Amino acid sequence: MPCRDVTELIHVVVDLEDRLKSYRFIKRTCGRGVGADTLLLDTLGGRTVDAILELSPVQLLAEHRITEPLEEFLALKHLIALQSALEVLTGRASGGPGEVCAAAEIAFEDGDTVIHARISVDLLTEEIKSCGNCRSCGAAARRKRAAV
Repeated sequence: MPCRDVTELIHVVVDLEDRLKSYRFIKRTCGRGVGADTLLLDTLGGRTVDAILELSPVQLLAEHRITEPLEEFLALKHLIALQSALEVLTGRASGGPGEVCAAAEIAFEDGDTVIHARISVDLLTEEIKSCGNCRSCGAAARRKRAAV
């Protein structure tokens, strides 16, 4: 029987040079991955926070070759969740209730910055709809909202 709690959690680790070291995107209730829990780590690992924040969905899909619609949806879901957490980490988003990413904890552990956060599935899905299959990116609108 499928789980009715669709809340998702993201754990992001950034090293001292502001490069993505690791992340996990999981379901809150069972701890299983959203698709693969580190779906984009091979593609985005080692990139700077700023480079990841500047990456559009169109650019990601061009780099991370995808043939299946479900995999495309999951890749966009991971990208937007990761970008939302990094926006909170950099102060570009508040990380409060009503945001795509609500921060639970930001800590400095063993030389790394770690963020633990809750991802609003409904708001995340709206972000994907605004920049998914149409191949026109909603990143400009997201940056505009973050600047306000």
